[in-house]
Amino acid sequence: MEHGDLTRMTDGTTRTPQPLVSVVIPAYNAAGYLAPTIESVLAQTYRPIEVLVVDDGSSDDTVAIARSFGDPVRVIEQENRGPAGARNTGFAGARGDIIALLDADDLWMPERLTACVDLLQSDPTLGFVTTDAYLIEEDTLTERRYYGDYQRYPFPARGAQLDEIAKRNFVFVSAVFDRRLFDLVGARLDERLWGTEDYDLWTRFLLAGAEAGLVPEPLAWYRVRADSVSRARARQWRAHLAVLERHLPSLWLRGAHGRPQDAYDIGVELARRGDRRLALWFITHAVRDPGARGFRRVRYAIGGIWAVLVGRRAGTTAATGPTEVAA
Repeated sequence: MEHGDLTRMTDGTTRTPQPLVSVVIPAYNAAGYLAPTIESVLAQTYRPIEVLVVDDGSSDDTVAIARSFGDPVRVIEQENRGPAGARNTGFAGARGDIIALLDADDLWMPERLTACVDLLQSDPTLGFVTTDAYLIEEDTLTERRYYGDYQRYPFPARGAQLDEIAKRNFVFVSAVFDRRLFDLVGARLDERLWGTEDYDLWTRFLLAGAEAGLVPEPLAWYRVRADSVSRARARQWRAHLAVLERHLPSLWLRGAHGRPQDAYDIGVELARRGDRRLALWFITHAVRDPGARGFRRVRYAIGGIWAVLVGRRAGTTAATGPTEVAA
């Protein structure tokens, strides 16, 4: 059956149907990684699943490799639209009640989907869950972990998740979520964002009232490729600020506190674009934020007033990321 799997038990009874999980894998020139990724999904102990590989205009053998698996894998081809566009196509084609995201160069351990779905179904307040993961550095498997080694901050407790999402994306991208959340926030990622479309989606889920859960065991492998990360840093940081520009006002109204530096940088950028009224709101939040103390608060006030008055950057370095912002 499409949306469930009734299993007969040894005593003649039947087990409650398990929901169909749609695993969405966006793939762009992923021929060097895709086969093991698909194999790791087909090896899952959880059933029923469907696997959707969305080829995003690849010029290599990505499509041929995906099609070589036959019926267990559905392949959708499209012109290049980026990872968000590929995932949107996968969402539109998915039939499952639960959606699982997987990058084309990452891997799952066999128990991952079972652990995620069990946690998701154990608590009605949970809308999406993820797990810890080991890191693959280029092509080398390591014992380093996503939470603690790659993501320096721990996964937040339930009551602290709005505060944390106002600062950073704390959800490992290979998340599993209830499709019904799309009824609340829409079934599309913002394709204008680059590398932070998942951050935007998790923020929308949390603002809609869902909570995030973590399976603490490392049940996946997350690939870190240093060349792409270093080249993409400035662009991804701009997209990070774009997400916060969109959602910080709603998060503030919910009592969340972000990073005052982010609010300041967004305010100065808004002033540069000519939206001085909204710029003043962000800069005022930066100055009043409890995390802004001493010299920083004075700098935000003086720099912000200057930016609003003259409508230019006033020395901000928002595009370079938090470690490169002047003290």
